[in-house]
Amino acid sequence: MNQTCIINSEGVCFDPDDITLLGVYSDELSLFRAKSGWTKVLESNFMLEDTHDFSIEIVKDYESLRFRLACRFNTACGRYAFWRITNYQAPEAQYEIETAHIPNSSSRQLDLISAPDLLPLYSTPLVVTGLSEQRSSSVLAKVLSQISKFRSRLLSGLRRKLDSKFS
Repeated sequence: MNQTCIINSEGVCFDPDDITLLGVYSDELSLFRAKSGWTKVLESNFMLEDTHDFSIEIVKDYESLRFRLACRFNTACGRYAFWRITNYQAPEAQYEIETAHIPNSSSRQLDLISAPDLLPLYSTPLVVTGLSEQRSSSVLAKVLSQISKFRSRLLSGLRRKLDSKFS
């Protein structure tokens, strides 16, 4: 599968298979701001309980200066909140999660505006995720072939009608 969100670049993405939000930051302070912000958003917007409905894990890599945050959703309520965040059903919460690592000050307004959007970890559409790559490409090829045949028949029919009208 092709990755949409590069794990080593800074930003937030999600893994629909593991029902996980993933954040990558370049400094430890941003990591702790994000952890605090994510917890606040999930508790206040969705009434979830930390360690019960969701759990947050931190991985620090001082050599590459990459600090990772992973939020796993454990219960049905948590999974529903994840679905709402990742399917544009809670844009305020999504924005707060995307920008939780940025301090709220006038000097950082450009950072707040230009924060990257929440992206899926993989570029495969969620509906096709369960299908194998080979099968999904053959299904797509069949659909495109049918569309092409229909288009050809439609155009030839229109040409015949126009020719008969002007003849």
